[in-house]
Amino acid sequence: MKLSTLVPIIIGSAMSASVYADVIFEDNFDSGVSNWDSSGNVQTDSSYSQAGLSAYLKETGQISRTVDISSANNVSLSFAMASRLLEDSDYCYAEYSTNGGATYSIIASLGNGQDNATFYPSVQAISDSADSVTIRFRASAGTADHCYIDDVVLQGDMGQVVEQPVIDVEDSLSFGSITIGNQANKTLVVANAGQQPLFISSISNLSGDFAVLNDQCSNTNVAASSACNIELAFNPQSLGTQSTSLDVNSNDPANPTATVAISGYGSQDQSQGYIENYQPLSGSGVVSRSELTYQQLNGGNVTQLVSNQAFALPEQAAQPEHQFEGRITLNNPESAGVGQFTEHEDTYRYTSNADDPRKHIPPFSYDFVQTGTHLIPVQRGIQLNSHEYWEYILEPGRVWKETSDNGKSRASIPFSLMQKNSNCVHNGLMTFTFDNSSMSDVAYQIASETCLYYKFDMWGSVAATYQPQSVTNSLDIKQAHQAYEASKIQTKPIEELVSDFPSSNIDVANFGHSSEVSPEHMTLYGVFVDDVHYVGGCGTRQGLHPYCERLRVPSYSTAKTALAGTASMRLELLYPGYMQSDLTDLIPEAAADPEGDWLDVTPDNAIDMATGNYRLSSGYLSDEYSTANDTGFFLVLDHNGKLDYSVSRYPRKAQPGTFFNYHTTDTYIATVAAQNFVKAERGQSADVFADIIVNDIWKPLNVDLGTQDTRRTYDSVAMPFGGYGLTYLRDDIIKITKFTSIDRGQINGQQMLDAAELEIALFADPTSPPLDVRSDSKYYSNSVWSKLKTLPGGCEQHVPYMSGYGGIQFVMLPNDVIYYYVSDNNEFAWDLALQEGAKISPYCQ
Repeated sequence: MKLSTLVPIIIGSAMSASVYADVIFEDNFDSGVSNWDSSGNVQTDSSYSQAGLSAYLKETGQISRTVDISSANNVSLSFAMASRLLEDSDYCYAEYSTNGGATYSIIASLGNGQDNATFYPSVQAISDSADSVTIRFRASAGTADHCYIDDVVLQGDMGQVVEQPVIDVEDSLSFGSITIGNQANKTLVVANAGQQPLFISSISNLSGDFAVLNDQCSNTNVAASSACNIELAFNPQSLGTQSTSLDVNSNDPANPTATVAISGYGSQDQSQGYIENYQPLSGSGVVSRSELTYQQLNGGNVTQLVSNQAFALPEQAAQPEHQFEGRITLNNPESAGVGQFTEHEDTYRYTSNADDPRKHIPPFSYDFVQTGTHLIPVQRGIQLNSHEYWEYILEPGRVWKETSDNGKSRASIPFSLMQKNSNCVHNGLMTFTFDNSSMSDVAYQIASETCLYYKFDMWGSVAATYQPQSVTNSLDIKQAHQAYEASKIQTKPIEELVSDFPSSNIDVANFGHSSEVSPEHMTLYGVFVDDVHYVGGCGTRQGLHPYCERLRVPSYSTAKTALAGTASMRLELLYPGYMQSDLTDLIPEAAADPEGDWLDVTPDNAIDMATGNYRLSSGYLSDEYSTANDTGFFLVLDHNGKLDYSVSRYPRKAQPGTFFNYHTTDTYIATVAAQNFVKAERGQSADVFADIIVNDIWKPLNVDLGTQDTRRTYDSVAMPFGGYGLTYLRDDIIKITKFTSIDRGQINGQQMLDAAELEIALFADPTSPPLDVRSDSKYYSNSVWSKLKTLPGGCEQHVPYMSGYGGIQFVMLPNDVIYYYVSDNNEFAWDLALQEGAKISPYCQ
């Protein structure tokens, strides 16, 4: 049981009665360690405590607290301390000081042999001559050694209990990403958690582009259980991350100066260069059209597959005469009898000759705005809906005029269907004519995908309704769209590598070569060199896709790097020691595992997929490709089900960090740990994907808005999948891969990922050898793959890459060239591209 505020002091073993004293200070850590000054690796723990929580110290972690005892006599300090896994040089210390921390006396210490998690009680008398006592607990141990403190009580004889003010204020406050020249305001709440008035004398040290707008706290007495507010502003004048601190000075004897870390990011103004008539057209409008004609869209029925060029902006497209803003609703597109369907690959036998919901597009009712000749969906990212199998992802398209459209304007948009609870993406197109109040039927066609096991064509037309209406924040949406378009990396056809590097004798056929990736299964590919993105691919079963730059592709397991691994390395930079913390302290379900299989497993081990927990080791994919993994994890919709399987499925068979076994469940556990940690640090509204990945990294990189979404569990938890479930545009692939490799985790010179952990991920730290995958000279480290290659020039080197199910490869060549492809025939080779890349610049220096 936890100690109450009336504590018996046992004076000598011969006494038969207890003498009761006043409690001056006590803490059982059930509310955390906020009553203490802390440094290093300090957390709380529920697995090892006398009840509730204990203070948990690792490495050089320590906590201290100064208490006024000037009015007390017969003062004594009691506590309980435990340890685990200590070695000969590791100790846990309890100490006190009566001279303000100038010197300390050891009360108790635990070392090797006292490390079986038993709590040892201690009592220490404090001299009556002392006016204050500083209590300190500290660890002097390694990353796998553990010290625990519980039930700290300071008591003595007093005329009355010394009541003190206690300042309660957040350790940090973030403004997030704010456009340069704009101002954002936030309120910092300063509360008094003590029993006496808290006098706040002043605030100080705020600097940079941060300012105090309204200070209601300085020179103010804050009553017990009350609070005051300080309103702060951030008005960034330059690009990048900014940080400062705010000191709140008060009469709290234990924390006279509370320091709050303040941060924000100055982002580019998306309205810069905004053009009302964006990308106007100057064609005659005379278009020779035999497919998707005005007559077919207005009262006809589209019954045949057509060339994708029927959806494309034609060469002679004229400026549209109408402005589209409002909602498009398709009238029962999921009904039987609507549209056509042809199957090309169905590994799991989803569909037969009978009608099936999979053969129809889902309900559709979405808002659009127009900027010049671009039509922009308001709802971006994965659109959850009532359809049993499909969810939309909508992309911006184009608007134009053709003279044969009876005075109407014409529009087309690319879209994708993503399988519910999965990551397969099927790419489609829609087109229609419209005026200021009405629209034609919508013709749609799906003739390509990135999906190993399910390939089909789906096409037809469906009646539609246009509801003109003003869209909230339409100007912001238009500005954001134009800003993204302006941010895209320059592209050239991949054939231009030959003319841009005339002395290199480049054979562009070796990028995406048919012997390495089957052409009919290649979605897209490209090469990035010297700030130019050379592009290829975009073929479909009905010709080239007309919106190749808007062709949405799945991440599959490249998300293990782009989300889970990147988030872990970001948290390591923000909160040093995070990656070496214990998963049992971050995930209660792991701590509650009855076999204790998750003891001493870290987030670092989890993103390495080297937790030591597995069933089969005959091949590194044996566990991953089991039927149990499909039914117990991948097909499960809710977080609790996914986590329960992930925690309980695999028994401990190896020391954590020593043996690689591919488990998407491990990456899910790493994502859950990061999510729980972020919420503990920043509040329950915080989210590891939205805050750590999107706000901190992807928005500054100008990643597409539709990419700033992820698959999540279908419940109130909405846990990001972590190991798959992202989607990209090809421009995003380059931006994210370049950030990871060429830019070494920096944005505009600002380090965004822990530099040491990123070097380990890129196989550039010889002191941290990677994990052997036991197949084809492959290795794995911090969520990144590599192949150990003898390169042109004769040197042997790791070539890092991201990899995704079905045939997705983002290769970071040693000469700051990026080669990538997205395909779906289980082909993963890039040896020819590796050889060809050396012609651009040498690998071996």
